Amino acid sequence: LGVYGIVVLYRSFKLVQAWQTTRNIRRNAHELDADDNIAAIINKCESDLAIGSRPIRVMRSETLPVPVTMGFTHPVIILPDTLLREGNTELLTSAIGHEFIHVARNDYLLNFIYELLYLPLSFHPAAALLRRRIKQTRELCCDELVAARLLNAEVYARSLLRLAGSAPTLRQLSVTTTVGIAD
Repeated sequence: LGVYGIVVLYRSFKLVQAWQTTRNIRRNAHELDADDNIAAIINKCESDLAIGSRPIRVMRSETLPVPVTMGFTHPVIILPDTLLREGNTELLTSAIGHEFIHVARNDYLLNFIYELLYLPLSFHPAAALLRRRIKQTRELCCDELVAARLLNAEVYARSLLRLAGSAPTLRQLSVTTTVGIAD
C-alpha cells in the first residue's frame, strides 16, 4: 500500500506540474494579429467543420514548436510563430483545422478526465497502454475528420508530416495537459 501511495502521489505531482506548465503556455501566448490570409483560413475552418457558436480564440506563441489546444469553457488554439511566419496556406489550414476538431470534440476536457482516471491505475502497464491508445485514437479521429471535411487527404498527410517534423522529440517536450498535433 505504501508503494501504491507513493506511485499515486508521484503521478498526482506530475499532473499538477503539467497543469502549471499548460497555464504558463497560455499566459505567455499573445493575441494573433491575423492578416487576411489567416483570417480566411480560420473562417473556412469554422464554416467547413461546423464548429458552432462557441467562440474559439486563436493565439500565437514564440516558444511552442507545434500547435496546441487548451481550455474547457473558453477554448484557445495556440499556433507557433514559426508556422505563422512560414505562411504556407495548406500547412496553416491543416494545423488550424486539426485544432478546431479538438475543440469541437471537447478533447481537452476529456483528456483531463482521462488523466484523473489514470491516476489511481497508473502503476499498471495495461493502464499506460490504454492511455497511449486513447491519445492515438483521438489524433486519428481528428485527422480523419479534417481529411474528410476540409482538405484533400494527400495534402493533409503531407502537411502532417511537415508539422510532425517540426516537433521536438518526445523527451524534449515538456509535459502539459494540452492536446494537439504533438500527441
